[in-house]
Amino acid sequence: MGIHDATHDTRALMLDDVATYERADVHRVRDVLAKFPAQCRAAVELRPALAPATPRPRLIVVAGMGGSAASGDLLAGCAAERLDVPVLVHRGYGLPMLAGDRDLVIASSYSGDTAESLSAAEAALSRGCSLVAVTSGGRLAALARERGVPRVTLPAGLMPRMALGYLFFPLIGILKSADVHVVKGGEIEETFGVIDALAAELGPARPTATNEAKRLAQAIGDHLPVVYGGPLTGTTAYRWKTDFEENSKTFAAAGVLPEMNHNEIEAWSGPLARELYLVLLRDREEGPEITRRFGLLRELIAPGAAGVAEASTRGGSYLARLLSLAYLGQWTSYYLAILRGVDPWSVPVLDALKGRMRSDG
Repeated sequence: MGIHDATHDTRALMLDDVATYERADVHRVRDVLAKFPAQCRAAVELRPALAPATPRPRLIVVAGMGGSAASGDLLAGCAAERLDVPVLVHRGYGLPMLAGDRDLVIASSYSGDTAESLSAAEAALSRGCSLVAVTSGGRLAALARERGVPRVTLPAGLMPRMALGYLFFPLIGILKSADVHVVKGGEIEETFGVIDALAAELGPARPTATNEAKRLAQAIGDHLPVVYGGPLTGTTAYRWKTDFEENSKTFAAAGVLPEMNHNEIEAWSGPLARELYLVLLRDREEGPEITRRFGLLRELIAPGAAGVAEASTRGGSYLARLLSLAYLGQWTSYYLAILRGVDPWSVPVLDALKGRMRSDG
């Protein structure tokens, strides 16, 4: 057996050893991930404390950062081929100039203390936009209370990136109250079924041989992950990137086909490609042009990379397809953290930056 195979065997044994998780995962992130299906079901029931009096908007803006903004990406992905109302995800201070009094702004901040989301909420109020706050507390909750803004109150105690269900599913109800329907009958239940199945397949008790997330983490190993998606899965590729960065504490990159075919593909001819592990996020409904491009991508750049893997969406609806890949990415980044001996929960450098911004301001 070669060195490479022996390394893979060692990693598989490590991920299948219960004692590994007791040592490496002191915050029990594995339990949070295992409870994601229950989180999604609870989140569907969350409604604004004040019923929003929202006319059908011209534009929907989801204003948030990091894990809170990921819910907006998921919403935009579900809405792209269905709504005649554009969904814009705004990551930054204030609001885009086009947002005005005919538009709906959803200020999303799990902690409630994200400076950019607070800035967006203030801008929405000053411009006469319809505003709804989605948060577990903090200054955003206080603003909603003081200004009479409808607010969805989320359960506290999680890292924002691990609260995707809580941050996303209330958005469906908020839009429905404005006569904007993102999902059709039966699609939420289908999504729950897909997530339930994945929870059973991806947890630590499932051995590496039949656990897709463990196998992906094992294959990435010490390499840098580069995740590419197509027109639907591109934002999910970005979510994988940020999960790798926060959970696994590793640099990662993400891109979207066909755009990366017109620029980034050329960088794979350089020597750095040998250090990169390529992950392709495929959609079961992708068009023939995208299928062809993925095939050519494997043919042209995979031979120079450290390795290549593919993961595919599950389910029929946009929601099931996107959320299934996002959930797989969460587990994959978790197992990579375990293999690399880093805490998948804490983000000390990120917390230090936020603290400095507050104190220096």
